[in-house]
Amino acid sequence: MNFVVDIGNSNTVLGLYNGSLVKRWRIATDRNLTVDDISSKIFALFHFYEIDVKSIDFCIISSVVPTWNHAWERFTIDFLGIKPLFLTHSVKTGITIKIDNPAELGADRIANAAACAAKLDGGAFIIDSGTAITLDVVSPDREYLGGAIMPGVMISMDAISAKTAKLPRFELDKPQLAIGKSTLAGLKSGIFYGFVGMVDRVIRESLKEVGFKPKVIATGGLAGAMATASDYITEYDRDLTLNGLNIIANLNR
Repeated sequence: MNFVVDIGNSNTVLGLYNGSLVKRWRIATDRNLTVDDISSKIFALFHFYEIDVKSIDFCIISSVVPTWNHAWERFTIDFLGIKPLFLTHSVKTGITIKIDNPAELGADRIANAAACAAKLDGGAFIIDSGTAITLDVVSPDREYLGGAIMPGVMISMDAISAKTAKLPRFELDKPQLAIGKSTLAGLKSGIFYGFVGMVDRVIRESLKEVGFKPKVIATGGLAGAMATASDYITEYDRDLTLNGLNIIANLNR
């Protein structure tokens, strides 16, 4: 089985693949966790779901948190008996990265692009809503052409709650009405539709610069809710990044 790990700034998502996705977990990204801390968390999950550690024979890690990489590498070597493959631009991915400095491209964005290139023939725009919101462009020729980076929803929610004493913290989902009848309802409407509008505008401007009609796929965080209000997003795939990591793992086994 392939053990795939996507280390993000806020959350780390884990997946086990035996051909298809067998199990997925989401844990908080805690840079203070030691190798033993990680092993206790992971083995507790494996034990609860009756996962045989010996059945795992390949591990790939996508990370945007370099300070945590060593702990995860030691965990996979010491406790799984596997040296992990860390995803970088130089790994075989099935795509060609056509930007000025491929080393700048985040591993999660590479995985997303690889997943879309493998399953779509007509190209794709990928919206990934995490700590930041990213747009990535994949051509019909399986070329990564570039993209855009926007502030994430949670960053903005935390900022507005921290800087305005009378505005509460809140959970964000699609509001019932655009015109809020309370401060909280107004906040939810403004942030939700504001971010949908921002993403749609970036998509619209990007469409003018490509010579193909891409499928627009969303993944991560609040992307599922955003997809219901967007004029362009046609599909939500929660496991896009994990699927891309699995595809790349199979190319490099």
